[in-house]
Amino acid sequence: LAGLVSITAGCAVLEPWAAIITGFIGGLLYLGVSTLLVRLRLDDAVDAIPVHMTNGVWGLISVGLLASTNRLEAVYGRSE
Repeated sequence: LAGLVSITAGCAVLEPWAAIITGFIGGLLYLGVSTLLVRLRLDDAVDAIPVHMTNGVWGLISVGLLASTNRLEAVYGRSE
C-alpha cells in the first residue's frame, strides 16, 4: 500500500524505472516511520500516518526529482 500511495502523485509523469524506485523508497519509509511511531509510543492503530502522510509527501517530492520531461510535455503541454 505504501508503494501505491507513493506513486499516485507521479503516475502520469514517471517512467517505469522511476516508479519502481519511488515505490521501493516508499516501502522503506513506511517501515522506518512505523517503527519510529512505536518507539515514540504514538498510537496509530492502522498505520495511517506512515502510509498516507509520509508516502504522500515522498510521492510529491519524487515527482520533482524523477519526472520525465517527455512525459511532462505530453501531459501538460510543456516541460519547463
